[in-house]
Amino acid sequence: MKYTKIAAAAAAIALAATACGGDGKDDESGAGKDPAQLKVWMMGDGTPEQTKLLDGVETEFKQKHPNTDVQIKYVPWPQVATTFQKAAAGGEGPDVTELGNTDVQSHIDQGSLADITGEFNGWADGKTLNKTALGNDGAGGKIYAVPWYGGVRGIWYRTDWFQELGVQPPKSWADLTAAAKKVQDAKKVPGVGAPSDQTNALLSFIWGNGGEVAADDGDGGWKGQLDQPAAVEAVKYYTGLVTTEKVAPEKYVGKNELEGPQRDFALGKLGMYIDGSWALKQMKEISPKDADKWGVFPIPAKNGGNAPALAGGSDLAVWKDSKAKAAAFDYITVLNNAKNAKAWADYSGFSSMRSDVKFTDPKLEVFTQIAGNTKFPPIGPGWAEFEQAKKVLPNTVKAIMQGKNADAEMKKANEQANTLLNP
Repeated sequence: MKYTKIAAAAAAIALAATACGGDGKDDESGAGKDPAQLKVWMMGDGTPEQTKLLDGVETEFKQKHPNTDVQIKYVPWPQVATTFQKAAAGGEGPDVTELGNTDVQSHIDQGSLADITGEFNGWADGKTLNKTALGNDGAGGKIYAVPWYGGVRGIWYRTDWFQELGVQPPKSWADLTAAAKKVQDAKKVPGVGAPSDQTNALLSFIWGNGGEVAADDGDGGWKGQLDQPAAVEAVKYYTGLVTTEKVAPEKYVGKNELEGPQRDFALGKLGMYIDGSWALKQMKEISPKDADKWGVFPIPAKNGGNAPALAGGSDLAVWKDSKAKAAAFDYITVLNNAKNAKAWADYSGFSSMRSDVKFTDPKLEVFTQIAGNTKFPPIGPGWAEFEQAKKVLPNTVKAIMQGKNADAEMKKANEQANTLLNP
């Protein structure tokens, strides 16, 4: 297997020098004919562990396509947008590509992905895929990508502290506040971390109260819902952990979960904090001696039960210009079969989007449960601007935590939603 990395300065050269799916004469032009080369784009920088896993995938893929060489290119995340833009503009791209799941709909709109409906319908394992995540991969009754892995969040806590204090994993907002107060009083550390720059966690609180960021306006656009009682109440609860209940420290205002909460929790300086399954590996590096004392429970809905979670993660698709569409889809089915999906979950710490794949580490098993109750925000061309560029929700939460009026700030956020989500 050949591996290359696409750097910013070399992206155009790399794209211009290669043609999708091989050299033309060896491209798959009919059923059963192997392409000489299959180009696969993976996002990120790659690691020796990932390379080893993908070598195994190629070996398995070659059982059906023995004459095909798989070429992996790692596309650094900061260069993803530029690389895909150049591929689309130049009519060149990979055969198989990893995509951020919140980017799939925009790629469908741009016509960059191949229709794989027929191939998917013939794939028996397709029935194991998360239905919500799969719903984000289609349009007009056709399927253009398949879910690969997702990053859902739960609330990490100290199992030994909860047991000592007689605290059960919270099932409601009231339970969460009470648990945070009990831990804080007994252990003299903040009960819970509530950083303002944590959009995914905040969405769970909004959804867990029956709220929405925006609703379909019935005319192809979005109508903001952030000024509605359910969303406002959820944000008031979350910000109130800092301002009213005072069980969350002010030092995390303006920060995300990696800028303090994760380290503090790992070191026993914080009672609970919100993060994903991938955090376990990072926390073990900080404080390996306490790893057996950590547990996770789902973010609770206001009145009980588990709040829906946003599964940020990656999907797999076939590029529209691939001349090896059948082989490309075969590669996807191998990469995302039960064995390889489990290996990827254990390596990466991200939840598989297959219902039959669990983490090997029982501590992470709850994330599989959380991943079964996912939801998507109003994803479209404007979501990246709303979520990342303008950071509407983080800035709103920060302002409220710093003393601004919650109703007024949520009204302003809703006005931004109406503008940014309808470019």
